[in-house]
Amino acid sequence: MKPITFFCLVLFILFGCSQNNENISMQGKKIYEFSWCTYNDGFKAQDLNNELISYLGFLKNLKDQHGLHKETKYMDPSFKQKKYDFSWLDIFENDLEKKAFYEFAENSEIYKNWLSSKDEIIACDTQKQTFYETKIVNGYDFLDGDQTYIGFCKLKDGFDLNYLISQIRSNSIFVDKPYNQAVLTPDFSMIDFNFLFYLETNFVVNDLDLIKINGIENACEEYENYSTNSLLFNTYIID
Repeated sequence: MKPITFFCLVLFILFGCSQNNENISMQGKKIYEFSWCTYNDGFKAQDLNNELISYLGFLKNLKDQHGLHKETKYMDPSFKQKKYDFSWLDIFENDLEKKAFYEFAENSEIYKNWLSSKDEIIACDTQKQTFYETKIVNGYDFLDGDQTYIGFCKLKDGFDLNYLISQIRSNSIFVDKPYNQAVLTPDFSMIDFNFLFYLETNFVVNDLDLIKINGIENACEEYENYSTNSLLFNTYIID
């Protein structure tokens, strides 16, 4: 299969382009790096799983010898998609650790062998999408197979993201349920939305409207073909 188009192209029919909000400082923030992938003909999830041993060994070596830890998550959409099979998500603690990871990877034969095996099994967009985290709630120990919700917001004229984040923090949603929630700000200029909601939890609601439940529906554009502005993934921890 051909490499899949990247985030804003995958969702192009749903959104209109806007510019990245640059009012929030990105220095020292956690980084989320998405890549959208499809399985090549004749391959399936088990084939990728069989090749993860070398990748996990590379990550363990980085952690044990250099104190560098990186999260990797396999995000399997709960809805049928024609343009991709899953999203590969790398999470770095900050820009310095991201840079260090790729420097070590560039000089590692183990990592290069893993890439070669990976490329036989899956095709991923080479232009990854990078987002910076602003943490809202963090009190949940995410487990393999739990749910990840992603919500999208394109701000209406006159609304400021910094102000909205303070409003979101004061909103006690899911009072009786454990979850982690963050706002992710894109690190690229041509984008279909100003920010993402990123929610991790163990409860499942197929039509969860993260924009409405956070009480900011008046600040976000309405999309005629995508009323809840959200996606749901079953998520699996790789490292």
